[in-house]
Parts: sequence; C-alpha cells; structure tokens
Amino acid sequence: MLNLNEAAARRIVDAIAIAIDGKPSSAKTFSAAPFTELTDFTSWGQQNNDSNNDTKRTDALTVAYLLFSGGRIPLSGIEMHGTYFRPDKWIIGALVKKGRAEPDASGKNILFTQTGWEWMAGILEGLAKA
Repeated sequence: MLNLNEAAARRIVDAIAIAIDGKPSSAKTFSAAPFTELTDFTSWGQQNNDSNNDTKRTDALTVAYLLFSGGRIPLSGIEMHGTYFRPDKWIIGALVKKGRAEPDASGKNILFTQTGWEWMAGILEGLAKA
C-alpha cells in the first residue's frame, strides 16, 4: 500500500496530465474498497477495444499508473492510504494489445513489458524537451 491519500493522488494525476496534455485528467476513479468486479481481465470486454492511436490522455494516465504501481498494476485498483485508484479498462486493454503490458500468471495484475518501458521512456524524453 502506498502511503498516499486520495487528495494528493488526484493532484499528482492532474499535474502529470497538465504537463503532458495541457489539462487535468477527467479519468480519476477512486473507491474506499477494491474494484472486485475488475479482477478478471478476460471479462473486461477488450475484444471491442479498437484503440490504434496513442493519445496524450493515455500517456498521462499511464505515467500515473506506473508512478503509483512500479509497473505491476493491480486490476482491483492501486491501493493507497484509505482508497484504491482504478485503472482505466480501455487504456490498460490498449497497452496489452500493443504489447506494452500483459496479464501476470495470476491474472490479477497487469505487468509492464520491456516494450512498454521503452515506450514510456520516449514519453518522458519528450517531456524533457518541452
């Protein structure tokens, strides 16, 4: 569990989104309890996820997910002090489809792959040039 409360997490997500996308993130879902309905990746309906293009929103939220999770994103939400931060199903699904992440052996987490980390390095290098 991260020693981070929801208010500070929201500020961090918005700061990342503003740095990358120029506006605060609209996709910040928190809950006092884990998102148990999301614990099975195969039930996420990703067969309908036709995401082909990366967006600044995707980039910003992915930076936040990695910052908070270290690259192991629990499907039930990233646990923080008194709250859980839910990963966006469509963003996670797109990362998996593009080979940037994959479900772990337990099926309860999404792990960033080497390809994903290299993609993230490119995003962060782009910020350094901005």
